[in-house]
Formats: sequence, C-alpha cells, structure tokens
Amino acid sequence: MSRIITCTNAYGGNIRFGAGFTPWLLTDVEGVYQMDANVSMSDNAMSDGAAYYGSVLRPRNIVMTMVDKRDYQNDREMLYDVFRHDVPGVFVYTENGRTREIDYVTESVEISSTGRLRTAVVSLQCPEPRFRDNFDTEVLLAGWLGRWEFPHAFPPEGEAIGVRVNQSETIRNDTAANKIGVTIRMIAEAAVENPSVTCIETGQTIRVNTTMEAGDEIKITTGINNKHIYSVKGGVETEINELLDPDSRFFMLSRGGNTLTCTADEGLQYLTVAVLFRWLYPGV
Repeated sequence: MSRIITCTNAYGGNIRFGAGFTPWLLTDVEGVYQMDANVSMSDNAMSDGAAYYGSVLRPRNIVMTMVDKRDYQNDREMLYDVFRHDVPGVFVYTENGRTREIDYVTESVEISSTGRLRTAVVSLQCPEPRFRDNFDTEVLLAGWLGRWEFPHAFPPEGEAIGVRVNQSETIRNDTAANKIGVTIRMIAEAAVENPSVTCIETGQTIRVNTTMEAGDEIKITTGINNKHIYSVKGGVETEINELLDPDSRFFMLSRGGNTLTCTADEGLQYLTVAVLFRWLYPGV
C-alpha cells in the first residue's frame, strides 16, 4: 500500500509522512477507516428491545504513532510547531493515488524521552467526522459556456463562440454521506434584482433581497455550522446575512437527486451562478 499523510496547520506549518524518516517515520495511524455513531434509543417497558430515534456520527479521533532516530530536540520542536493546541489544521490522506482530507484540532502530543528511537503519539480530534475531496466539483446554473475547442475553426460571421446557460441542473448524491453543504457564487454583469436559488425536491429557496450592480459578487455557504451570505468586493468578504429573505432556507445536497435552479426578479440574463461542493465520505 502506498500511503502519504500531510498535516498542515492554519499558519502554514506542515509535516509529511511517507515511506521513510522525514524526519519522523509513521508506524501506525488509527481512526481513518472506521465510522462511529451515537445511536439514540430508549427501552420499551412492556416489550423486547428498544425504540430507535436516530443516530449521528461522533467526532473522529485520529491517532498517529511515529518514531524518530536523529535530531531529537529539533524534531520535537517540529511536532510542537505543527500540532499546536490552539491552531486548527488539515489532515490530508493519500492512498494509491486517491486523496481525501479532513479538518482537525490537536488533542495531545506525547513524546518519549529515552532510547535511540524516540516515539511520539499525536492525537487529533475532527469535529466534522467525514472526509472530503481535496478539490471542488462545480456546476454552472447560469452564465456563459465557452464553445472553444482545439484545434479550433472560427464560426461563420454572426455565430456565437459561447452559449448562454440558464437552466436547472440535477446533482446526484450517490455517496454514503447525507446533507452535503454547498457554496453558491453569484456574479452580476449588470443590474440584477433579488437573485435566488431553489432546490426543487425540498422546495427550499435561498433568496437575497438586494440589487446587484455590474461586478458585484454574492457568496452563499450552506454547510453545517457554516451558513452565511457574503458580499465580495475587491477580494474582501463582508457578511450580509441581514439581506436574506425571511422565507429562505439553506439547503444541502441530500442522497439522491438534487435539482437546483436559479432566478431573479430582474436581470437574470446578466447573472452568472455556479454551485461548488466537495463530496463527503465516512472514511478514507
């Protein structure tokens, strides 16, 4: 099995574990394959068994065991710098060419003090227990889709070199993960009034009560503990949750089909709408 693990904290400190000492040699990693859930049940007073109410995944605990054989003091400092208790990070796992990642916070770092081979055990807690792809999947709901191909022959005069897309798109979630959050990006080429995106299956709509001008961008996030609306100008994000229509509901991608469509009270033809997301997995 070919396995590479990289841990990078929010300040850019990182460490990579491969097949050899770099400078730490990873000898074991636990918590990447299993899935643990809290199952809610109550006993039946007058019958066998119990009543089942539901279940949720527990936070994931990843424990890495590694050894060091050389510059013990500097290598300890490397672990302390990367795995800081007050700085979150991203755990990236690549196995046989497939890469998935997960956010973590450091729970503990334990390092032995004697012996030629020094052992370290690092425990990470992952509040969101599901792994995700390390790249975005993007679906265009409205905007211009280029028709350039290479080798390219220029079309006859008057024929467009791009086609305007303004349609519903069905995103099929056939993974083992339910409720996957999305990021919606809306960019205006001219005035657009009160843009919205709807999930047909659930009837949930996210509508922003505002008039966008040329160059304005709105970004919407719908993930668990990450439901926000931002105005983006010059690369700077400003939260504008107060512009969310009172009847709006933040939707996520359920298992099965999720048909998304966009509209606006005025100026839909000037709006580009893209939906971005990362598939989630209960293990690597």
